[in-house]
Amino acid sequence: MSDMNRIDVTNKVRGEVTEDCIVLTLNGQEIGQVPFNAADCCMNAGYAIDQQRIFRMDTTDTVHRSSYVDGCDMGWC
Repeated sequence: MSDMNRIDVTNKVRGEVTEDCIVLTLNGQEIGQVPFNAADCCMNAGYAIDQQRIFRMDTTDTVHRSSYVDGCDMGWC
């Protein structure tokens, strides 16, 4: 099993008020809910809350390129 990286996405999360909760979204995708009648927040798989910060859990073996031209062998970049 791969280790997990925690990526702080708190500043990118948006909330939409519904009748019974606030739906948390990241890039338009629902990631969790905050019910109006409960103290705890329910996060979807791959997301976590810790000390009032929201984190996306990402495997450490995920390759994130530093630029869209990484590995360019065509000579122009």
